[in-house]
Amino acid sequence: FCEVCLDGWHKKSKYDVHQPRNCPVCRHRAKPSKEVLSQIDTYSAQVQGLKGIDEDGKMKCMVKLQELWSSLLNKGYTEDEIVDMVQEYRDSQNLMPAVIADALLDKDTQTILDWLGSPVDAGKLNCVYYGEATMLHITARHGNKELATLLLQYGADIDAYDSQGGPPILYALGQSHVLLVNEIVALLYEWGASLEHHVPGEAGAKLDINLQSLPMFHNEFVKRRCEIVDLNQRRDLIGQTCIVEKYIARKDRYKVTTEHAQETFLVGRDNLKRRDRTPEDPGYYITYEDGEYKRHTFESNGECQEFVRNSRSG
Repeated sequence: FCEVCLDGWHKKSKYDVHQPRNCPVCRHRAKPSKEVLSQIDTYSAQVQGLKGIDEDGKMKCMVKLQELWSSLLNKGYTEDEIVDMVQEYRDSQNLMPAVIADALLDKDTQTILDWLGSPVDAGKLNCVYYGEATMLHITARHGNKELATLLLQYGADIDAYDSQGGPPILYALGQSHVLLVNEIVALLYEWGASLEHHVPGEAGAKLDINLQSLPMFHNEFVKRRCEIVDLNQRRDLIGQTCIVEKYIARKDRYKVTTEHAQETFLVGRDNLKRRDRTPEDPGYYITYEDGEYKRHTFESNGECQEFVRNSRSG
């Protein structure tokens, strides 16, 4: 919809430049979404030599950039209008400084934490870089599990979408034709990451096929953090959290490992309830002290939650 009728975009229109650009209410031509403008801005920067882009990558970006420009020109925009809209987008966004993006790539945790401040500035935490990628997107792509954990503890948006409609977990899985489950994927999954995406067209369809090829995602509980409920034969375990290791189909049971006591056993579907990690209930806690990450473990979730409260108040 246009800004006059309703300041909002249908999900499929946000990320796909080929979708109709007329408001369905008043039929006026709507400006491109910020996601489309971000794509143009990003591909332009990559063509001009953004850090980490090789010549082959530049050529691919040039093709995508030309496709975006052609689509907008065909919709009646002039080149000057497109340039002005992209600049307006850049001026209006909470963009991540290049030095911080470089620090994320270089895993320079101290520079990142100094910039975020104490207490952490929420605006900085969820600011975006080229392509609407958040700090968590970039960290997930480059496999820094400890820094990703810190960002999640601070309250980073685990399901933020980039300008292509992809959440951080897709960055962790990989952008190639082969998706791989790794420790970053497992981390994000325990924090409640959704596999929902809005990547348009053929790329989105291929992504759906690849996601379906991963057995981990065929079950609602596997690799999730859950709470044990209604376990009458072991009432001492009720309320404890666990990680669901796998589903055993022939027994119709889940193999789980308790989070703190590390006890492994089988339970039924009715004995599990999703309990994603949150900043207030992370289960364990990561700190960064004197140039090193430190993992704090606890005997119970209550003890962990008290530690979190004390850390914030201190």
